[in-house]
Amino acid sequence: MTEDLPHAGYAADVPRPPIGVSIDVPDHWTVLDLNPATWDTWLDAFLAQRLSGRPNASHERGPARQALLGLLRQLHESKVFMAAILAADVGGDLVSASATLAWRELDLHGDKIELEGLRQVYLQAPAALGEDMAARTVDRVELPSGGAIKVVSRERVRIPGTTKDQPATLIQYLIPVLDMDWLAVITASTPNDPLIEGVEVVAHQMATTLTFGIGSRQAGFS
Repeated sequence: MTEDLPHAGYAADVPRPPIGVSIDVPDHWTVLDLNPATWDTWLDAFLAQRLSGRPNASHERGPARQALLGLLRQLHESKVFMAAILAADVGGDLVSASATLAWRELDLHGDKIELEGLRQVYLQAPAALGEDMAARTVDRVELPSGGAIKVVSRERVRIPGTTKDQPATLIQYLIPVLDMDWLAVITASTPNDPLIEGVEVVAHQMATTLTFGIGSRQAGFS
């Protein structure tokens, strides 16, 4: 995370299990503030940092702020708990990627999450917008926290701040939370093919470093 930005918060009204959470995010990615009460201050600091020294900063700030605020609102409406982005200009071309952590409470009536059943649900799910079904893979994987499901797909996703879609690769981990009725959903994506391998590494890093603790509602991002 960037040290001179305000601490990135999370919204109190977003669902999450009643436990402590820790997850690692690469230092060169920026964790977004998803708390509506504080994201304006964070956003102004982020734009001041990113636009510092740019000759057209005064003209770029308004559209950039509008697009980023739209992204934060979209993530909040989607009940995303934590999000991080990678954005850079390489040779005049914008390259980008994102990673999110969301929580989903399942109605299991006390039963445990059955991984093979979960795998079959995602394997047989209808195609998403513009999804290449031939590119979808759904596998069971072992993580330090236990068994999980990994889904890789090629879909069309919305470009932040616009009404346009673009093809992107998504890597998703579905991780049962201890013996609770909760599922951690880590999703990393990029529309840039040269970044796919790196984004898959980031998704794996986040999945393998996700740890849980009983008795606390605090979350740490490192």
